[in-house]
Amino acid sequence: MQHFQHSILIDATPAAVYAALTTLHGLRGWWSEDCDSDGDTIHMRFGQVHKDFCVTSAQPEREVRWLCSSTPGEARCTDEWVGTEPVFQLQRAGQGTRLDFEHLGLTPALSCYAMCEQGWHQYLESLRQYAVTGRGAPYPLATAEASA
Repeated sequence: MQHFQHSILIDATPAAVYAALTTLHGLRGWWSEDCDSDGDTIHMRFGQVHKDFCVTSAQPEREVRWLCSSTPGEARCTDEWVGTEPVFQLQRAGQGTRLDFEHLGLTPALSCYAMCEQGWHQYLESLRQYAVTGRGAPYPLATAEASA
């Protein structure tokens, strides 16, 4: 069964997109303001929904690959993401970057697929905005604190 895929062109260098994917400052700028890291594990929080990702590949300006290792906390949905792999492939395209995104294991058979598909479209657009302007539309920390 086909997993989620989406490609976008970003009017920013592969280095800028890579930094957005591999630094806490970058991740907080486009995905969730409520995140931290302890070594190779990234802890993302969206209110009561938490997801932990192990970084399995970080090839500067080429690829970032994560493995969802757990979904701690009081998640509203099941732990369907555990074992799935978000993969970001970067390729120079003129003055910008082509981002080919795949979420391996995120398939239409999962109950969370429709919500996650919509979420990835929203946050990949946020990533584009962040890489180009320095300002994305991440899940806000105020919302995360209010729902705790």
